[in-house]
Amino acid sequence: MARKQSVALAALVALGLTACTEQQPEQQDATGLAVEDQGAAQNNAGSKSEVGPLLLFGTAKMYNVPPDSTGWAQLQAGKAGALNSVLVDANGMTLYRFDNDTADPPQSNCDGDCATSWPPVTVAHNGRIFLTGVEKSDVGVVRRADGFLQVTVAGWPVYRHVNDKKPGDTKGQGAGRTWFGITPTGKKAGTGSTPPNPVAGTATLFDGPNFSESSQDARGKGCQNLPRPKVTSSVSATGWVTLWSEKGCTGRSLAVSGKIPDLTKTRFDDIVASVSFD
Repeated sequence: MARKQSVALAALVALGLTACTEQQPEQQDATGLAVEDQGAAQNNAGSKSEVGPLLLFGTAKMYNVPPDSTGWAQLQAGKAGALNSVLVDANGMTLYRFDNDTADPPQSNCDGDCATSWPPVTVAHNGRIFLTGVEKSDVGVVRRADGFLQVTVAGWPVYRHVNDKKPGDTKGQGAGRTWFGITPTGKKAGTGSTPPNPVAGTATLFDGPNFSESSQDARGKGCQNLPRPKVTSSVSATGWVTLWSEKGCTGRSLAVSGKIPDLTKTRFDDIVASVSFD
């Protein structure tokens, strides 16, 4: 009878690990994985008594979390391109920090169109954050203006970049000289021996998507007003260029690099009036 009860208890524990709830796993699961130093993320989202997501050492896969489930996040020390070490997510995608945010106190200043280009790494209030090569004491969450909880490392809010399409991509590195991969301790990745991506000197702006229809060029340093504003649907640039919604490099902005075939995905279609090269 006692053996049957033990088997039933083990089954319940395994089931609990497959869903991101507030249920805390036992000290050891069926595979023998030791769950060490569990705790809750430092929560800068509300009252001091509010408990944040659980922090667990290991990967989501080790805890049998379904890949298509939501409400959890994974921070893993790894390598992406020339960045070593840098944090990546469960899919191996590079994670970033933003110089215009603050770490003390933690606050995200990337909303609206910025958050479309730089999706924040969020987690449910009763979710879990899985850690590999990251100290639990460095990880927390902060409440965003849209109400979501964003993961922080050493106080810095963490993001992905919309132009990174596969593991190892680092297309956000050095964007606008304010975006950098984030290290396991919250530092800027690649700011030592690895320089940021080159700043653009030339950009071709096309009226149609996929580099079609008429085009206009912008080149040189500083701010350039476009002779034909509010018609751009795709861009090809050498390095980084900042697109602006108003003349004189004012209004809304979007930093891009390389080839952007469709600006509708970044909500910047037929909006560009000027560009700047730093």
